[in-house]
Amino acid sequence: MLAGDAAGVSRPHTASGAVKALQDALCLERVLREGPTPAAALERYADERTAAGAHLVELGRRMGRAQVEETPDWAAMEQDEVDTWFRGVLAGTRHYLYEQPGAGVTA
Repeated sequence: MLAGDAAGVSRPHTASGAVKALQDALCLERVLREGPTPAAALERYADERTAAGAHLVELGRRMGRAQVEETPDWAAMEQDEVDTWFRGVLAGTRHYLYEQPGAGVTA
């Protein structure tokens, strides 16, 4: 069985590894406790956690492209420009590091 980061490795610049690992572990513990059989529990785990893993992989790819293939001139950027750049890269996503509670991420 592959679960957690072994099933979908996200890049380190998503800054989500520990949080995702805890969420995966809590979900796995819960579904194994509640599931009628281990097989049913693992199926439920996959249903609940696959989308989150896929989202982080996609976010990491998008961030990697923006940082490596379209590298901004970091030295010439002021902090507000860096913030705007990150918001643009993350546009349309929810990420706990770059979103104020109750506010959407905007470019």
